[in-house]
Amino acid sequence: MKSDNHLRMRCLLAVLAVLVSVTIQGQRETPVPGGKQPFYVNHYGCATGHYLLNPKDYEGPYTIFAKADKQGKLTKLGRDILHRLDLLCQEAKGREGEMTAEGGKMMRTQVQQLVMQFPTMFTPDTYVDIRSVMQNHCIQMANEVGVEMARHFRSDRISVKASHKNQPWLNAQDKDLLAEREDSLTKERYNRFTILNSGAGRLMRVLFNDQNYVIANIDAPALSQQLYILSQNIHQTELGKTMTLDDLFEADEMQRHLRRQNAWNYICYGNCTLNGGHQPYIQREPLWNMMHMGDSIMKNDYPVFNLRYTNQGVMLAMASLMELDNCGVATANLDSLEALGWLDNNIAPPGGSIMMIHYRRDKNDDDPLIKVIFNGHEARLPFKSDCAPYYHWNDVKRYYLRKLYRYEKARQDELDKTR
Repeated sequence: MKSDNHLRMRCLLAVLAVLVSVTIQGQRETPVPGGKQPFYVNHYGCATGHYLLNPKDYEGPYTIFAKADKQGKLTKLGRDILHRLDLLCQEAKGREGEMTAEGGKMMRTQVQQLVMQFPTMFTPDTYVDIRSVMQNHCIQMANEVGVEMARHFRSDRISVKASHKNQPWLNAQDKDLLAEREDSLTKERYNRFTILNSGAGRLMRVLFNDQNYVIANIDAPALSQQLYILSQNIHQTELGKTMTLDDLFEADEMQRHLRRQNAWNYICYGNCTLNGGHQPYIQREPLWNMMHMGDSIMKNDYPVFNLRYTNQGVMLAMASLMELDNCGVATANLDSLEALGWLDNNIAPPGGSIMMIHYRRDKNDDDPLIKVIFNGHEARLPFKSDCAPYYHWNDVKRYYLRKLYRYEKARQDELDKTR
């Protein structure tokens, strides 16, 4: 009976896939050349909606406003913001780093989209391996996906794990590259960029009725930044349905916050030439792993899903290292990032993903293809293909392995010079 139900489910999914003409971000998905079928999905997912990790991110601004209120230093809007911050602190208390209800809903929706997009991969023998970094919300993401997957797969073919042993290929670290991240030139340029994209004067005037009190007691740029972070986080919580902090900021102020955050993330995870342009290589181990896994499952008799869940920084670095779309841009000009298309919120939004799908005719196919779906759209890779957005696996492997080998050789040569 169970197998009959599974067969009916597969038939229904196949019919639905035809009826709705599965689309990606509103665009019809490009047909797979040569009648090939998907057999392996290698997926890295970005943290979805969650409460901030540090309770001080909530308590700090609230304490500043509460202290000012006791001394009669808040405007009417300031007292209103104090009330909102109080509600937010109550909502987040004891939930630091916890996935929100909206985040859980997003995870379930993503699994349902996989079912619709790849109906032929949902077989009784399909194997699903779900891993996450050791962060509360990422573990919860993996568990949510596992539960939703169990509605479509045999539960004994689903593995969900979170372990520090996953760290090398889910959130790699490199002390040498981290040491290069904030050299003196980079700090100088970023500080100058920050000064040019700051300005909390108006905000302080509408929140506090005594600017001498602000000067003596409040770090205005820091408070403005804290309020901006909270304004973005509220959208990921239940409170976002009834409350906002967006009204605190005028459009140009919001833009300046976005630019500063984007520039800092580019320095840390992009090909920023100020600090050498090598920061994405911190996540070279996950890319090695993608290449290795793509080869290791080539002769499998059954479909495989590898679903990995990590943080925004890993996603930003991987997209830059893989040079997906415009993510590989290299520049020292922090003012040019928007024009060049390097935007952190587009590259690694909450619940974003890099998904490499492998296609073949059968396990003896010597020319498998891959396609990368990047945050829901068919991505462009940094080399030509005669069947884009599909790419020959051998070309993909050759390009990325050569890139990684070149970096490792250059790094070893530098080490040899210092000996």
